[in-house]
Amino acid sequence: MEPREQLVTRNTVIERARHGLIEFGILSVLFGLYYATRGLAAGKEIDAFQNAREVMHLERKLGLFREIGVQAWLLAQPWIVHFLNWVYTYTHMAGLVLFGIWLFWRHTERYREFRNVFLGILGIGLLIYALYPLAPPRFFPYNGFVDTLALYGKVNYDQPSVAMLYNPFAAMPSLHVAFALFCGIGVIRVGRKLAHWLLGTFYPLLMITAVVGTGNHYILDAIAGSTLTVAAYIFVPRITAALARYRERLTADARSVAP
Repeated sequence: MEPREQLVTRNTVIERARHGLIEFGILSVLFGLYYATRGLAAGKEIDAFQNAREVMHLERKLGLFREIGVQAWLLAQPWIVHFLNWVYTYTHMAGLVLFGIWLFWRHTERYREFRNVFLGILGIGLLIYALYPLAPPRFFPYNGFVDTLALYGKVNYDQPSVAMLYNPFAAMPSLHVAFALFCGIGVIRVGRKLAHWLLGTFYPLLMITAVVGTGNHYILDAIAGSTLTVAAYIFVPRITAALARYRERLTADARSVAP
């Protein structure tokens, strides 16, 4: 490689690393806000439990109230429950991080597009959490639900170090499902190979099974999370493009009146 080509390659790597650090900082702040917002659950207990009863009533009317049956089948297979506990606990954020790194380093030209879609999902999800607190199924053991994380993983949600960054009433929509589907659709749209199609299809389905099987979300939560992601993929690029055109018009108008 010629010295000039080496210099160009080195500058490209440095520039990409600098851009990556900036993106990492921005997303770290947003995730801090995400967890801080999830921790603001005080005083919402009554509304959260009332909303949960309404969700279960609606699911019965729609024929979707199948969570107890799903859990009953899974509990007969302890190894599956352990696996779903692991999926729910550890792949939620890891999947996002790995997808983001893959996009940033292998498909840099597409990164901003998907980053904006993700921010749309996150922003709307947090807004709904604030406006619509919802107690998850695991809070209703007398209805037949089982908290598999507490049963097998011995997770104590009331532990102070956990409670500070945990909103027990952030069930609707399921951002676990929303983020998994976001990654799945992104992998398929960017990769377009059979392996990408398989991974992009399997991971969201696995996450839906995990959130329902562990007693952390209703089926309607999963549907809402999926709907949020699909809507973000449809509307965020259109909104971003409209804003870009508006900025271009403002810039052109400013240049036209400049001396």
